[in-house]
Amino acid sequence: MALATRPATEADLPLLARMNKHLIEDEGSRNPMSFDQLAERMRGWLLGDWGVKLFLAGEAIVGYAVYQLRRDEYFPEQTIVYLRQLFVERERRSRGLGAEAVALLVREHFPSGCTVVIDALASNPRGAAFWQKVGFAPYCATMHLRPR
Repeated sequence: MALATRPATEADLPLLARMNKHLIEDEGSRNPMSFDQLAERMRGWLLGDWGVKLFLAGEAIVGYAVYQLRRDEYFPEQTIVYLRQLFVERERRSRGLGAEAVALLVREHFPSGCTVVIDALASNPRGAAFWQKVGFAPYCATMHLRPR
């Protein structure tokens, strides 16, 4: 079944916060935000200049994406898309839905020919493998020196 999208609304905030919490757990993020904090952050994105799309397989919501259009740092006449979050429900993974979701975003929601930028946490090798499988290539590595 082909995926479709619809814009997320404030009524979707509990669902988005739950999925975001699962994303944080799955990627090994050190983000300590509570469910309520995640919902409030998502509300800010919904009301701001972020795109928040839900992915639907039939009537079922199977994931979401959060992205923002930006100007390229070195070529400001060019638009880039910062894809901050892409999530597919755990029980729906490994069926091609993530790749289909990326293709759908690029085809229907992102400006034609633009560069798409993501962050892939080093703590999530499965996620990095997914991103490379759908065509992303490493550009830089952000490193942290933590206090001992």
